[in-house]
Amino acid sequence: MTLKVALPDTSLADSTNLRKKTSKAGRIARALAVFRVEEVFVYNTGYLPASKMRDADLLVKILRYLDTPQYLRRRIFPKSPSLQFAGTLPPLRTRSHPLQSSLADLSEESVRWGVQVRPNQIDLGFDRLIDYPGIVSERDPTLFRVISTSPTIVLEPIERSDVQEYWGYEASRIGSLIDLLKQSEGMTRIGFSRKASSFKNLEDDLVSTISNTKSVLAIFGGPERGIIELCANEKEDVKHHVDFWVNTIEGQGTETVRLEEALLVSLGLLNNSLGDKITKSGYER
Repeated sequence: MTLKVALPDTSLADSTNLRKKTSKAGRIARALAVFRVEEVFVYNTGYLPASKMRDADLLVKILRYLDTPQYLRRRIFPKSPSLQFAGTLPPLRTRSHPLQSSLADLSEESVRWGVQVRPNQIDLGFDRLIDYPGIVSERDPTLFRVISTSPTIVLEPIERSDVQEYWGYEASRIGSLIDLLKQSEGMTRIGFSRKASSFKNLEDDLVSTISNTKSVLAIFGGPERGIIELCANEKEDVKHHVDFWVNTIEGQGTETVRLEEALLVSLGLLNNSLGDKITKSGYER
């Protein structure tokens, strides 16, 4: 089961300064986490003006920053002008961001992100470092499962995919959208467009198809240009490799719908109809 999202490199192009870009990236991150997206790809479009070429890297950087537990951020993200407003963003509060900072709360089978601080010592966010005989990255977080807490703490490195519950998203830049679509042949690939058929008219077909693939790649356009406009040079190829074109905001009351609004509505509808088939479990009542 997996839910992945593709966003254009122009996603922040309608924001006029770093504070606004940061705020928008934060809203995007919250939407991704709320609806349990596992991976987000920022695809190249060729429409970024020279003055905004760093926008795509900024988006990925802030998405990664917010997915990183607060106790590791200073180690992983050196002080940077591009992150000067990131501290104002609301936390994601996913399961990967525990509030406990006492070793007394650590139990067997619990899972935490950590980084190597010095040889054989790991920062797991507690008031002391944890001994670990192996070597892992000092810059990229490693996920650890606690095998034992007594007489000593024993850690085992694992992958994010090994965790049964939703554990946040991975964010990365990629090349063209068409390459991603071709690599995602086994998934149900959905393009969201105001010119497509409404979600309610396609819901039965979507449920039937996704029940078989159990995985979705949700593709979004950006400010000013939709998916096809952003991929004008490959539009026929893109059309061929998208399984469904869906309009999730039929009869919109505003001339435009912002990306973060489209994410909330579109992923929300998918979640209501198919959430248990395409995503790991989140917080339950």
